[in-house]
Formats: sequence, C-alpha cells, structure tokens
Amino acid sequence: MVSLFRRTASPVTAHILHDAGLTPVGKARLATVAEYFGQSLRLHAVPEPPPEIAAGLPPQFGPGSLYRLHLPRLLGEEQVIYLDCDVCCTLDIRELWEEAAQGRAASGAEPLLSCVRNQTAEGAGGRAIVKKGLDQAHYFNSGILVFHPRRLHALFPDLMAAVLRLLPELPRPLLYPDQDALNLLFRRLPLHWLGERFNYQLHVTGRWLLPPDQLEGRLLHFCGRKPWCEPLCPSALGHLENYRFLEQCCFEK
Repeated sequence: MVSLFRRTASPVTAHILHDAGLTPVGKARLATVAEYFGQSLRLHAVPEPPPEIAAGLPPQFGPGSLYRLHLPRLLGEEQVIYLDCDVCCTLDIRELWEEAAQGRAASGAEPLLSCVRNQTAEGAGGRAIVKKGLDQAHYFNSGILVFHPRRLHALFPDLMAAVLRLLPELPRPLLYPDQDALNLLFRRLPLHWLGERFNYQLHVTGRWLLPPDQLEGRLLHFCGRKPWCEPLCPSALGHLENYRFLEQCCFEK
C-alpha cells in the first residue's frame, strides 16, 4: 500500500481482503496509511475455505492465496487491480489501470482478466506446467491480475466454488494451487496479456540482485525470495525504504 500510494497521484481505493486474524490495531494502521496519503480504504472479511481444502494447500501459500477469488462477488466495478502482498510498486498504478482498460476496449472478445505470462526460473516451474497439460506460453502468473468483476460474476456467480472444484484434479503435490486452477479455468476464455513490467518477477535470471535504480517503472513481484527476509537482496532496498516510512507512520507514535 505504501509503495502504491507514494507513486500514484490519482484517487485510489484499496480493498483489503482479510480473515479473522486482522486485529483492531492492524485495521487502525491500515487506515492510518490510507489517511496519510488522502486515499480510501475498504476492508472485506472473507470466509475461510473448507477445512479439507485448506489442509491440502502448501504451507507457503495457505488459505490466503484463495482470497482473490472472492473479488467478483464482493465488488461490482468494471475493473479491479489485484496485487499479492509481495509486490512493491515503482510506477504510477494508473499506468496499469489504463493499459488494462485500453486492452479491454480494443478486444472484440471482451477479456475477463488482464494478466502477465508466468516467468520461470531456470529449471523450475516449466516442467510442472507441461505436466498439467497447460501451454507455458499461455500460462499467467496470478500474483498481479486485473479482474473485470461484472463480466466474471456473470460467467462465474461463485468463482471460488468454480476454482475449488478444480483443485482435486490438479496433480500432487500441489505447487501453485490457486494459480494452476485459475489457468485451467481460463485456458479457453479470453485474456488480455499485459507487458512484463506490470508483473516483473524477480526470481528470474537473478533479477533480485538488481539495484533499485534499475527497477523503476515496474510492479516488482518478489516470487521466491521475499523483500522482508534476511539477508536483504539489492532489489529489496526500495521495499525497505517503504517499510521505514511505515514504521514512522504507524509504529513510532
């Protein structure tokens, strides 16, 4: 939120999807950040997935990885940007908004999602994608998505239920459960492909070693190595600067 608000001059409403673990103190801190930047905030408590589904999710993902699937039901807007929590913004988010809107207007097929192709580290996820019968060239990363809720809700009144029905069909062990299931669901539906800078995946070809000045104008997605973990990688220095601001804004009072 801090990185997005610091870079964006346009009015933004941040929709936070959360479970019962978000405390009143946490809610107050989120509100403080939005208020500092003069932006809006809405909190959405979402139900936990069924216990049998949650138990089968990899620990590095967990139930929170499925929260985005509630968006078409919760929001009636024409367009909504979804961002994972391991994203750091070094551009004006309006650029992504307008790129997705232009792609939607130019497409006769009315895409349901705007997304970026998944990038795999050397020898990592490519084989898993082939195993699932999905074309890697048309396999998107679900960490940054532009949803088109009205059309999605018309096609899938309950997107969560549609994805949960697919999870048992995925080969075990589950590696990227929500991402794989979404790709299965949308493999024959119209998508709008975005440029790589709108989901710049830092696990690729040592990108996490790049300094901040070489990472401007992108949505940095810290797949794999997280920017809040030690030891710090060079690409995390910009995130650390945002975190220092957050400490001053919310914690040093």
